[in-house]
Amino acid sequence: MHRSLAAAATAAAALACAAPAAQAQQFPTYSKDKWLGSISEFTRPLFNEYFNQITPENGGKWGVAANTTRTGAMRWQQLDTAYNYAQANGMKFNFHVLLWGNQQPTWMATLPPDEQLVEIKKWYAAVAERYPKIEWLQVVNEPTWDPPDGSTPKNAGANFASSGNYVQALGGAGASGYDWILNAFRLAKQYFPNTKLMLNDVAITGQTASTDEYLKIINLLKAENLIDVIGLQAHAFEFIPDNPNVPSIPGHPYDPYASMAVHRANLDRLAATGVPIHVTELDLDGFAVNGVPGDEMQLAHYRRVVPTFWDHPRVEGITLWGWRQPNHWRNAQNAPIVLSNDTPKPAALWLYDYVRGIAPVIGAGQAFTVADGNANRVGTVQASDWASKIGRPNLRTFTWRITGGNEAGVFAIAPATGELTVAKPERLDELTTYALKVRVSDGFHESAEQDVTVTTADLANVVDQPVSGTVAATLSLSLSGAVSFGAFTPGVTRDYERGVDATVTSTAGDAALSVSDPAAETPGRLRNGSFALARPVEATVAGAFAPVGAAPLTLHSYSGPASQDVKTIRLRQSIDASDPLRTGSYAKTFTFTLSTTTP
Repeated sequence: MHRSLAAAATAAAALACAAPAAQAQQFPTYSKDKWLGSISEFTRPLFNEYFNQITPENGGKWGVAANTTRTGAMRWQQLDTAYNYAQANGMKFNFHVLLWGNQQPTWMATLPPDEQLVEIKKWYAAVAERYPKIEWLQVVNEPTWDPPDGSTPKNAGANFASSGNYVQALGGAGASGYDWILNAFRLAKQYFPNTKLMLNDVAITGQTASTDEYLKIINLLKAENLIDVIGLQAHAFEFIPDNPNVPSIPGHPYDPYASMAVHRANLDRLAATGVPIHVTELDLDGFAVNGVPGDEMQLAHYRRVVPTFWDHPRVEGITLWGWRQPNHWRNAQNAPIVLSNDTPKPAALWLYDYVRGIAPVIGAGQAFTVADGNANRVGTVQASDWASKIGRPNLRTFTWRITGGNEAGVFAIAPATGELTVAKPERLDELTTYALKVRVSDGFHESAEQDVTVTTADLANVVDQPVSGTVAATLSLSLSGAVSFGAFTPGVTRDYERGVDATVTSTAGDAALSVSDPAAETPGRLRNGSFALARPVEATVAGAFAPVGAAPLTLHSYSGPASQDVKTIRLRQSIDASDPLRTGSYAKTFTFTLSTTTP
């Protein structure tokens, strides 16, 4: 081994190609992508702030709009109020509902079917004439749960008159099983040619069997291009087990599912039809459970239920079936989201921010100082959201994370609280300012990145003490042993190969491993006395073989220090069939060198 004043060095660059990341789906925000509607209390100050779509609650039900006698004048007042408010405020109007098995004109139930059909057509024509700018028309409501059929068990006795009892007038079950629904939509297509037609039903997505039946009807309507929207009611009893005031229909039981997985799976099945979906009648109760206040329970239900529908790409919007005390059909179950004094409940505040994509906000300019005696505790980063504004931070669902400025992992942040701590005190420098970047998520939307500064004081328990060491200049090369090609066979063309391991240690900035033949005669060629082989020995570590000669042949280059690095040097002797060979042994001593220019 010796040092050399000249050595070659090479470097290789590796190129990596990464596939582009998939673009995240943009959150659908209120007004821009989807609408949020409601049914009543239009003139209240908060209505236009929260909602931009209107559905009449009771005013559009035939039994409310019709008179108590067949020949009496129509009672349009409730419908007019809702429709006119929508038009005046640029809101889309969803008509609820042409046909249903409840709240129907009591005089319809005993008419002959042919006369019932006449009245149905008169009802269609009157609505079409009076309200020409209906965006969506609910043609049939609750066809699987509450059809206008006086023969069903639920319509026996006192319920008979309000059921309408006109299924047979529309064709009954017929060959399809649902002919009366098909005929109702065929008529609607005639009277409302420019209006989107909707089928609406309750308690569908929570049961696969209910979804199966609903899909049969939807696909029949779709086959004739009769349906434009699938309506899904979303009342509290569809999602909350042990809920008071759950509807009971003989022969059609319903078990609510608290988990949204079943609802999502059936929602996907309905979406696969390609027909847009509306959530038409959302309400979620707020009664206390096991000591948890009612408004907190209601908030938990909203957080659990609403995202399943709002986030779905096929759902165009959600209508709340009431919103303010006391005029809410489930007022007794605390379903309103705004109190009678116009104070929004937590569910309303959360819903407002959620549908608009409003994330928590981390306050700007937050700075902390780390001094002696604080036991590695830095401080708590603060953020605000709707719960902060009403003084109920316990309702927040924050998750914190450090997103920048912490490459050495010196600091940590508690995900649930935002408390900053020193995670690696041994890496903390005194009299230093650290610029961290922090985000917080409420479980649905994440805040913008915010700068948080941590400054360290002159820490008494931090002493700067230099620690040093030296490394002597070292170049070390050892070989695993002698190399023998074995016996050469005369008259046969063949390459003879062997290998030898070189172990390299170098503290230099660069180094080169090379081989040469210092002999004056026939360099690189094995000799047998005065006779030499026709071809030189060839060598390589990687890549193609090259002949060994008097000049050094570089086998491997190092661009930095190496310790006990083992490289296998491959040696090759080529013999041609025509090469003369003399009896005896051939040999040569080669010099392997580890050299550097930057010791």
